[in-house]
Amino acid sequence: MNAIFRHVSAERHIASRRGARRWLVVVLVLVLTVSGCSGEQREPVRVSGPAQGTTYSVTVMNPPGDLDRARLKAAMDELIAKVDEQMSTWRDDSQITRFNAASSGEWVPVSPELAHLTARALALGRETGGAFDVTLGPILKVWGFGAGANEPDHLPNADELAAARENTGIGLVEVRDQPPALRKRSPDVTLDLAGLAQGYTVDLLSDRLDALGAKRYLVELGGELYAKGNKHGRSPWRIGVEKPKAGTREIERVVGLADAGMTTSGDYRDYFELDGRRFSHTIDPRTGRPVAHDLRAVTVIAKDALMADAMATALLVMGPQAGLDYANTHDIAALFVSGNAPAYTETYSTAFEPYIEESE
Repeated sequence: MNAIFRHVSAERHIASRRGARRWLVVVLVLVLTVSGCSGEQREPVRVSGPAQGTTYSVTVMNPPGDLDRARLKAAMDELIAKVDEQMSTWRDDSQITRFNAASSGEWVPVSPELAHLTARALALGRETGGAFDVTLGPILKVWGFGAGANEPDHLPNADELAAARENTGIGLVEVRDQPPALRKRSPDVTLDLAGLAQGYTVDLLSDRLDALGAKRYLVELGGELYAKGNKHGRSPWRIGVEKPKAGTREIERVVGLADAGMTTSGDYRDYFELDGRRFSHTIDPRTGRPVAHDLRAVTVIAKDALMADAMATALLVMGPQAGLDYANTHDIAALFVSGNAPAYTETYSTAFEPYIEESE
């Protein structure tokens, strides 16, 4: 009998619950407190709550006079609920579930937001040479990951994997702007935007905060972050990145964040073991198989949380050297942590160097 052990953590989801079957894990970053605030006219306003199978938190420094906790909470919860209704693969009534259940060839009406995000996801797939792919559902299922999958008790054989790969690929989904709609080229094609939907949600929350008059704030959802302005004076928000070590919450590095998004993605908490072999939950869309390299975590800092989210996913798939090369070519600020405890190895792109210098 095959012996199988599943190792899972609290992971990022889109909407209801993604649990142990999510193929990508975001390493939760720890927001470090900074003492010595001075010149603040009002006390910070903080709200938090459940969101997309995980939690969110928002901190607004020196908030506008009309922005109290109740108003802030209502505004954040409204946006989170809207994204959930559009993009949750765990809700039977969501727009994306309706698309996934549709036949091929028909245009499925969707919201402008879902059409736009799908188009951006497909573009990112092309830009990364297929390392980022939002149509992986059939492959995830045969590996025992993703919504609706069964617990794996064997590895997929060649025929199962080939059949799943026939129904994956960014070229199998089309997007129409007016009126907004999606269309698939095969009935078994599915969309799962979890690789960038939480970053997208963080950006939506940030836009709403701007509209509410907030000037300095930190938004976090499932480990995805966006920081606006500095926390105090010239001091940025100090963010601790965890060591890629299951069962601990040790800090690998602290970086300062201001006017940027940040995501850390890793696979060290979510994997399964079968007959003594370890299989990552991170699937390489280009092969249909779990990644085999020793890259454990990638941290990306970008102009917005969506880009940080998607790039962390893609670079984790690419691996330590190919990911670093891609980051340098495309001016992406990325930190790579490879190897196994206690001998982790850090490498980073040229664009990440200012953050290394700041933390040392």
